[in-house]
Amino acid sequence: MSGMHGPELLLLLLGALIVTSLARRLNWPAPLVLVAVGLVVSFIPGVPEFQLDPHLILVLVLPPLLYSAALDSSYLNIRANLRPIGLLAVGLVLFTTLLVGVTASLVFPDLPFAAALVLGAVVAPPDAVAAVAIGRKLGLQRRAMTLLVGESLINDATALTAFKVAVAAAVGTAMHPVASIWMFLYITAGGIAVGLLVGVVVRYLRKRLCEGVLESALGLLVPFGAYLLAEEGLHGFGIQFSGVLAVVVAGLYVGHNSPRGKYSTRLQDAAVWRSADVLLESFVFALIGLQVSSIISDVDLNASLLLGAAAVVFAAIAARFIWMYPASYIPIYTSKRRREREGTPHLGQVTVIA
Repeated sequence: MSGMHGPELLLLLLGALIVTSLARRLNWPAPLVLVAVGLVVSFIPGVPEFQLDPHLILVLVLPPLLYSAALDSSYLNIRANLRPIGLLAVGLVLFTTLLVGVTASLVFPDLPFAAALVLGAVVAPPDAVAAVAIGRKLGLQRRAMTLLVGESLINDATALTAFKVAVAAAVGTAMHPVASIWMFLYITAGGIAVGLLVGVVVRYLRKRLCEGVLESALGLLVPFGAYLLAEEGLHGFGIQFSGVLAVVVAGLYVGHNSPRGKYSTRLQDAAVWRSADVLLESFVFALIGLQVSSIISDVDLNASLLLGAAAVVFAAIAARFIWMYPASYIPIYTSKRRREREGTPHLGQVTVIA
């Protein structure tokens, strides 16, 4: 895959910020507008192909976005809603993977079921950046936003595990169900441990720095350090944890303890991360739209492929609705105190989250 040159990258960032500014001025959802504009621009003759190594996205773009979302999240609210978040971030992802896999294997008879599950794992975790951005504009209740944010912080780790298991099955090294469960627990626990370690070390260092600028500079390194330590730090020993979870846990820990720090540093951090969020989110969604034309040009489009793709999209959407209502209303054994705290979810809120 060819890389993106400096002028192209600068042009993409500038254009994405301009579109974001216009969308905000018109009170439109910027992520969706960016994808639509990028899609239209990609079909204009003479527009260069904007291609970027996916590994760079995982290392340079995903960690700061996740970290910023975790900093703004309430650890106490997430802990109080751990059961519904787990049902969305783990149960729903696995259910979507299975339903999409079954659907893909039916509409594409030549596609092995293991490969269909790989596809299911890829599309199972919904993108929460756009959902949270729209939810804020709609003024959703705090608990609904907590569930959406909490889901987005964990579901990637579930999907990554399901993806690895499905790929192993597709290449003929299928795992025993017990081994699959162990892999999930191993990746998850390791990511949490790495995130806590990074969070504790960063908090220790920031308490001993005497300048807010240095604290913010150190904070900018945290998401990349946590991600790389979990994903690559012990790779030579055959050990790899969830970098996504490591970043999220580090962000939750640092954010939970930030009120104990200096007020000026917190104000500075908030401004820095809001700016980074706007820049990175604009870049990501614009890049998605711009890459559609090149993806389509590499595929031999025909009626069966389009119908199959529509079936997969429908299955991914339907899975969320099919899962949400039973998971919300079928009683699951919990303590009386937890039931009283969570209460009975409102039907409209469940539908909106779905």
